[in-house]
Parts: sequence; C-alpha cells; structure tokens
Amino acid sequence: MISFFSRPYFSVCLLTLTLALCLGQHLCLAAETLQVNSRIIEEQKKIQRLKKGIEDQKSRVQTTNKQENSLLTELDRLNGHIQDESDKLSSLNKDLSKHEQLLAAKQDEAVQAKEAKEQAKLHIKKRLNSFYRLGDIGVLNVIFSTSKLPDLLAFREYFNILLKRDQDVIQEYRKKMATLAKTQTDLQQGKQALVENIARVKGQEEQLAATREERMRLLQKVKTEKKLYQLALTELEEAADRLTSTLEQLKAEAAKARQKEARSKESRPASLQKSQPDNLGFAAQKGRLSPPAPGTVTTMFGKSVQGKFGIATFANGIDIKTTPGTKVTAIFEGRVIYAKFLRGYGNLLIIDHGQQYLSLVSRVAKFFKEEGDTVARGEVVGIMSDQEGLLGEGLHFEIRHGTKPENPLLWVNNASLTIRATPRTSR
Repeated sequence: MISFFSRPYFSVCLLTLTLALCLGQHLCLAAETLQVNSRIIEEQKKIQRLKKGIEDQKSRVQTTNKQENSLLTELDRLNGHIQDESDKLSSLNKDLSKHEQLLAAKQDEAVQAKEAKEQAKLHIKKRLNSFYRLGDIGVLNVIFSTSKLPDLLAFREYFNILLKRDQDVIQEYRKKMATLAKTQTDLQQGKQALVENIARVKGQEEQLAATREERMRLLQKVKTEKKLYQLALTELEEAADRLTSTLEQLKAEAAKARQKEARSKESRPASLQKSQPDNLGFAAQKGRLSPPAPGTVTTMFGKSVQGKFGIATFANGIDIKTTPGTKVTAIFEGRVIYAKFLRGYGNLLIIDHGQQYLSLVSRVAKFFKEEGDTVARGEVVGIMSDQEGLLGEGLHFEIRHGTKPENPLLWVNNASLTIRATPRTSR
C-alpha cells in the first residue's frame, strides 16, 4: 500500500515544496520592492523638506540681492554727484584764480597810477613855482623885460594852457583812481562770494562722501548677510544633491540616463583649433605696445580678485594705479565703438583695432573721444582722477581677441609699469 501511494505522494510533496519556494521567493521580492519603495518615499519626503528650506534661503538671498543692487545703484549715483561737485570745485577754483589775477593786475595799475601821481605832483610843483616867479604882467615887467609885450602876453597865454592841461590831468587821475577803487571793491566782493561758494560746495561734497561711506558700510553688512544665506543655501543644496543621488541610485531609469549622458559627452567632437593671428596690423605688435598709462600694476591678469565689497571676480585684465590727472592714451590705432558708463566698470572706452582685437580701459574720469571717432597710436583719449570704482582702484585695462580676454602684460612694453606681484599664467 505504501508503494502504491509513494509515487503520487512524492509528486504532491514536490509540487507543494515548489509552490512554497515560489511563494517564498515572490514574497521576498515583494518585500524587497516594498522596502525600496518605502526608501524612495522616505527620501522623496526628505528632498521635499530640503527643497522648502532651499526656497526659503533663495528668497533671503534674493532679498539681499535687491538690497545690494539698490545700494550699488545709490553708490553709483553718489559717485556721480561727488564727481559733479568735484567738477564744480574745479571750475570755482579756476574762477577764483582769475579773480585773483585781475585783482593783482588792478593793484599793479594802482601802484603805477600812484607813481604817475608823484611824478605829476613834482611837475605841477615846478610849474606853480615858475608861475609864482612870473607873476602878473605889469608895468615893471614890461619895462624891465627884454621881451616885447606881445611875446609876454603869448607866453602868459601858453602858460595858462599848460596849467589847464595839468588840471585836466589831475581830474583824470582822480577819476581813474575812483574807477580802480570801485573795480577792486567789486573784485573783492566777487572773490568773497567765490570763497563762500567754494566752502558751500566743499561742504556738500563732504556730506555726499559721508553718505557714501555710510552706504558702503551698509552694503558690507548686506554682503555679510548674503554670504551667510548663500552658505546656508549651499549646504542645503549639497544635502539635496546627496539625497537626489541616493534616490537616483535606487532608480534604474536614472542610472541608465546618466550612462547615456556620459556616453554622449564622450562622443562629442573636440573643439576647433584657434586660428593663428595675421602677421600684419595689431597682431604683429605683441610685446611692443605702450600701456595706456604709466603706474603700478595692482591686479594681475588671471587672478581671482576679491573686490572692496567682497565681490569675487576673475581678472580679465590688469589694474594700473595712477596719479590724478594722468593722461590715458590709445595703445594702437583704431575706432572707438563704446564710450559711456557701464555699471561695474564705470566710464568704459572700447577701441576696435581690427583683426577682432579690442582694447578696453575703464574707471576713467573723463573721455576726450566719442563713439565712432578714430584714434591714432598714442593719442590721448581720457584723463584719470583719484576716485575709486566699486570693484577696484586705478585704471582697468583689457585686451580681447573676439570675446576671449588675453594677458595685457604680454602685449605691452612693461618699461613704464611697476609690477607689484608675479603674474599667474593666463588662462
């Protein structure tokens, strides 16, 4: 009986065992899938929380950006007002100098008039003595004089004419002295008005400078807050990136997409080689150009520059510290294609030298050229002042081939420049 049921029993047991194994494997796979899905949901919740934090930090950064932009705009406006007041002071000082020259000239005229007065006094004194000695033409003069009566009468008439002329000279002198005195009084009053106006403008300039310093301190505070918000934002974004990376590892589709993207990047063609410059024109002047202004190079090409407000920038050119009044010249012949204010650069002048080469100079107090003007090599195009820009001090100078910046120190003769530091290799 056992042998009769042994084979069917064995089959049933085997089938049962197989079903149990399949069911167990299915349950394991289901549990694993459930676990993965649970992890995905958990990670997605974390990402949502981090995204909320990121949005909050971005909002704060945007707020500080608006405050920063507003302060930068106000600083630009204040810099413009300070420059206007400086121009007014310069004009008033010139007027004061002219008034002082006029006063000196009138004082010289007064001295000369007084000298003429003394000479006239001596002359008139002699004339009066002669007239006194001559006396009236009486009987005794007629009797004892060797001259005839008509001659005596003619002489007396001539003498009276001379006396009348002397009186006219005295009257003219008095009028001249009165005019000189009035002119000197008017000039003194004009000078006093100019001195008062200069004091008023200086006071306005000092007040604007104080306001500018206050705004700079406030801008520095905003910069500090912005830096803290950006730091927090960076940390949140890094955390979000890590979570996203974990989530992507759990998703096969994302992994395949990354692999496909990597293969796509590897299959991209290499960049075209840059064409060599021509042997004529600007390209042939490398190392032989004169810098736009003499001075000390304070910022080198290719360095990461930390501006006065903590604004990190990559130096596309060099900064040359100059003295106020230094003339700025064109490094090579060309045509002015830009000559106006640009935020962050200040007064900016761009010259097209041909062959896609451009030279840029900024932070210039005043330009002598306009857009469309042609310039010759070494021609004066502007003048420097002692005002600093928001991102640096001194003359900013760049050379570009197309849009790519090049190291200006490799193009100019450095004899008139003092290099403060060793330049880094250009990018």
